[in-house]
Amino acid sequence: KALAGGGHWPAAIVLGCADSRAPVEIYFDMQPGDLFVLRTAGNTIEGGYGGLLGSAEYAIAVLKTKLIVVTGHTLCGAVTATVKEVLSKEGMPTENLGLVVDNIRAAAETALETLPDAPLEQQVKLATKLNIFEAMHKMMKHSTIIRDGIASEELMLVGAVYNIEDGSLDWVGPHPEQENIVGSTLHVHRWREAPYSRKSMPPSSPDARAIMDRLQAGNKRFVEQDELHGVHENASFSHDVEPDTILVGSSNLRVPYEDVFDSRPGQ
Repeated sequence: KALAGGGHWPAAIVLGCADSRAPVEIYFDMQPGDLFVLRTAGNTIEGGYGGLLGSAEYAIAVLKTKLIVVTGHTLCGAVTATVKEVLSKEGMPTENLGLVVDNIRAAAETALETLPDAPLEQQVKLATKLNIFEAMHKMMKHSTIIRDGIASEELMLVGAVYNIEDGSLDWVGPHPEQENIVGSTLHVHRWREAPYSRKSMPPSSPDARAIMDRLQAGNKRFVEQDELHGVHENASFSHDVEPDTILVGSSNLRVPYEDVFDSRPGQ
């Protein structure tokens, strides 16, 4: 009743395969109203126009959905049939089936060129991933709303492969040529995809190194209780002393940092 009266605001658009073993709402554990689901055999987009792209654009423009996920799945019949058709060159029994295969053909041909001597299972696995990227490419190429949304980094488009044997998802990420396709530098995309590299820190000053050495030496004296010359009743104190270290720590009384580092008042 709440959905009927208040409308729906889906969190994501999902383009999935029509295979009955790959129920999108179930494998994402979503409720009615959560996902805007589009399904075709082989999760394909026919040509560069039509109801499927228009449906996605409606969800973006009207329902304000900010995420598109293109999902393929393992053991996909449409992808397997296409790989076999490319190998045998026998064609499909009906014109409409041929149209489905034609939309997957480029992915199948690339997979066979990449893995010419591999078992059929591996060729289909690669073709499945490439077919996801092909659908993503068509979305960006033929939809101004999708392309502009990605270029402005207000919309995210990613792919995933659903494993129908164990229920897991293998996220393949954005299209590898996404920046070139939308014609824009995507800083957030680069931040997400770039491998983490620890930048070298500038060398510390001689004074800082000397202070670190002094703190380590003071802690050693504290641990060994040997020749302490920090805070004790005979410690000297000068009003001219300026602190050389900022120490952020606990206020717990059991952790007296001046003692731990054997430091004098003012240091």
